[in-house]
Amino acid sequence: MNLLWMRPAFGEQGLSPDERRIREFLDCPGGVSESALSLAAKLDVGPRRCRRILEQLVEQGIVERRDYADMEPMYFRFPTR
Repeated sequence: MNLLWMRPAFGEQGLSPDERRIREFLDCPGGVSESALSLAAKLDVGPRRCRRILEQLVEQGIVERRDYADMEPMYFRFPTR
């Protein structure tokens, strides 16, 4: 079962196009390791909007956030085998 889409059917309908694009990108079978700025640039989404969506996904346990002293936070999602 795909963790990115474990929401009630009515919830999926309420997703914004930005959130849907970010979730689809994160659903990559090989995994993802991105900063919010990098992902925002790739998907043509506002950086603050992208970071807000990623933080919501962190709260839901879908992606993991790692903070670094010398660079911006990175968001990870690697499927389990």
